[in-house]
Amino acid sequence: MEEQKTIELKIPVQLFTEIDAFSSFVKSDKILREALAIGLYIERLISLGKAAELAGYNLVDFMKLLNNKGIPVINYTAEDYEMDLQAIMHSLQSL
Repeated sequence: MEEQKTIELKIPVQLFTEIDAFSSFVKSDKILREALAIGLYIERLISLGKAAELAGYNLVDFMKLLNNKGIPVINYTAEDYEMDLQAIMHSLQSL
């Protein structure tokens, strides 16, 4: 079994009460791990690979999970496109 660590979080009592009530319906931490991994990935705080690992999936299965939930797997923004385009144009000028 994989080594596990415990973390300490300070959260409002109301939120703790809601999480505690929800966790009584969850037979394992799998759903919570998935939710945490997806949330961190959406916020771009961890990579796709790390999110898959955190959720307990291989990369392909995690990508399928995201797709089934309507979450884009590739976050290629207009800014990313502009930066890539500028880099390509700069490279072409150097030829």
